[in-house]
Amino acid sequence: MDPTSTGKTFSNFVLDMDGVLYRGGAPLPGARELLFALRQHGCGVAFMSNNSAPTRRQYLQKLHRMGIEAREGEIIPSSLIAASYLRRKGGSFRLFVIGEAGLREELALANMSIIETPLQQEGVDYVVVGMDREFSYQKMRTAMRYILGGAGFIGTNPDTSFPEETGLSPGAGALIAGIEKATGVPPIILGKPYPEALKLLLALTGFHRETTVMVGDRLDTDIVMAREAGMFSVLVLTGVTQKEFFNDDILGPDMIVHDLWELMEKFRLTKKDGHGGIHPGKEL
Repeated sequence: MDPTSTGKTFSNFVLDMDGVLYRGGAPLPGARELLFALRQHGCGVAFMSNNSAPTRRQYLQKLHRMGIEAREGEIIPSSLIAASYLRRKGGSFRLFVIGEAGLREELALANMSIIETPLQQEGVDYVVVGMDREFSYQKMRTAMRYILGGAGFIGTNPDTSFPEETGLSPGAGALIAGIEKATGVPPIILGKPYPEALKLLLALTGFHRETTVMVGDRLDTDIVMAREAGMFSVLVLTGVTQKEFFNDDILGPDMIVHDLWELMEKFRLTKKDGHGGIHPGKEL
C-alpha cells in the first residue's frame, strides 16, 4: 500500500527496535539511513521496545554504536511504562522484581523499594516480571509465594520471544506465563499493545495518532497497538513475524515491507543508490 495514496500526512514515526532496527548487536539494513532521512524531513521519532532488560542509557549507547541517531528522551522501553504505572498509583511500593538492570533502574528512579532477599515475612506489594536471562526455579518459587500471599502481579510485556543474531530466544512473556500457570493469578500486562503503553507514548511525545506511523515486527504487539490506536501500521519482515505465517484479512497491517529500505521507498523518504547512500525523496 502506497502511503501517499491515503491522502494523509505522516509526521511522526514510532519504531520498535529488536527485529526492526537491529538483531542482537547488528544493525539491520537501512536502519541508519532511515533515521537520517526522518531527521532530515523533520519527523518526530520515538523508539519503543517491550524489552525491559537494558537501561535507557544502554539502549542509547547501543543505537549510537550502530550509527543510529537517537536521544535518551526518545526511548520508551516497557521498564519505563511499568515504573510510570506504579508511580501514578502513588506511594513507594515494596517490590519483588524478576528482571535485569533496565527494569530495576526505572523502578528505583520511581522511588520504589526493591526487595532482594527472598520471602520477607512482611511480604511485598507487587511482583514485577520482565526479561531475565538469569531466571531460576528459586525466583519463580519466590514470585509464586508472594503472589499467593496477596501481592499484585505485573508483567512488563507479553512477548514470548525476541530475535537475536543466532535466532529466537525466550522473552518476558514466557516467564510471566509460567508464573501465571503456577499461581492461577492473571497478571496486569503493561507493554505494547496494552493501553498503558499507548498512554505513556502519547504523553511523552505529544504525537497525534492520525499523523503517526508505527513500525514493528510483531503482529500481536506493534501492529495490534497501532490498529487500536488509529495509527498507520507497518510490519517489517526482519524480526519475529514472517508473511507466510499470518492471514492478511484478519491481522493485516496497513503496509508490509521486507526491510527498511523498502519502507523508505514506499514513503518516498529516500532512494538507495549504487553505493548504498541515500537521497531525500518527496516530503511527507
